[in-house]
Amino acid sequence: MAKTEVHDGRLVVEFTAWERIFTWRRRLEVPLEAIKAVRREPHPFLTPHGVRIAGAEVAGVGKAGIWRGRRGRQLVAVRSGRTAVWVVTEGYGEVLVTAPDDVIAALEAVT
Repeated sequence: MAKTEVHDGRLVVEFTAWERIFTWRRRLEVPLEAIKAVRREPHPFLTPHGVRIAGAEVAGVGKAGIWRGRRGRQLVAVRSGRTAVWVVTEGYGEVLVTAPDDVIAALEAVT
């Protein structure tokens, strides 16, 4: 599971080794000012939309990669049985990552 935290006014996501292969990045940093919307996702496997550009899905285990649809680009790194946070940003597009409840609460407080 990616390490997700709010630190120094930024959402910071550090991807695990297997997630790095499918998301094409080691780390993602988003300034809190660039976050336009946040939503808690109890069932994150259903959220990705559009066509998967890169990535993989292991049924019942995890999903990671980049999707592209009508709403733009979506970076996904989620694990089964865990709550995720869906974040709409200025610049990148949408980010859907598994996150602890305290991080989700901090992000919800921003918007």
